[in-house]
Amino acid sequence: MAAADDYRGRIEVHEVDSSPEVVLRINRQWLSFLERSGLCDFQAIWHCQEGEVIKQRPGLEIRRVALPDPGNGSDPVVLFIKKHEQQNGLPDQSEGLKEFSNYCDFRRRNLATAVPIAAGMARDADGLVRSFLITRDFSPFVDLEGLVLNQPESLKGLENADRKKNILRAVARYARKMHAAGCNQKDFNATHVLLEGLDDEEPRVALFDLQRVDTNIFQSFRWPIKALAEFFFTLPAALFVEEDRRLFFAAYKGTEKLSLYDRLQYAWIGRKMARIARHTKKRNLAPKMTD
Repeated sequence: MAAADDYRGRIEVHEVDSSPEVVLRINRQWLSFLERSGLCDFQAIWHCQEGEVIKQRPGLEIRRVALPDPGNGSDPVVLFIKKHEQQNGLPDQSEGLKEFSNYCDFRRRNLATAVPIAAGMARDADGLVRSFLITRDFSPFVDLEGLVLNQPESLKGLENADRKKNILRAVARYARKMHAAGCNQKDFNATHVLLEGLDDEEPRVALFDLQRVDTNIFQSFRWPIKALAEFFFTLPAALFVEEDRRLFFAAYKGTEKLSLYDRLQYAWIGRKMARIARHTKKRNLAPKMTD
């Protein structure tokens, strides 16, 4: 089981291959593990058929793989291999390398994430680009979506009020820190929020799935509106009420008393949340978490 500290350190990247046709980048801390596991070149990783496919659609496959560690005989190490296929594009525009870069960038900005292990890209003569990203499973963290769906009783009632408030404040502080650092996960929702130390006064927070990240500072005034509206939308009303959303927003703003601008911004978030709900209903899309 991994220590929570693994989710904060900067990533030192080892470049195995770097050409217009093939790129392979590995988190140096995991280089020896991948070598021992026979997964230290693009083709070996791309054609890995171990484990189980947990998500698949045209152009995307996500595979969960449990690998024994030949070095010390410990419990299996669980990895997720996300594979993409796309037409054309420069190496760093490939989905796998782009997301790996986002993970490394978040770490440089002292933002906790799941552990990125490796990424690669290969382009064939017909212009088809294949890329992948490998991440480690996020234990000892748990995802907020799983907590809400599978253990809703842990957030209900007066006896759990402090736990819920502490979680909301911790996530809000992470969002504020992320935006202040100059980046915004464009899929900031309960599905992608990781938590550790649920009973602590200050639970630890990390993110995963960094495929879509915005660093355009000229859009930063919109980040709180879109990010918080989506996050609120993915919190089921059976567990999270208006008081919870206000507490979250106050923690995001870092104040107990909202200014006039803060109140206008909060109203804007509410309108954006309502538009997301209408859009979801119109297109018959299920919210990421239902009541």
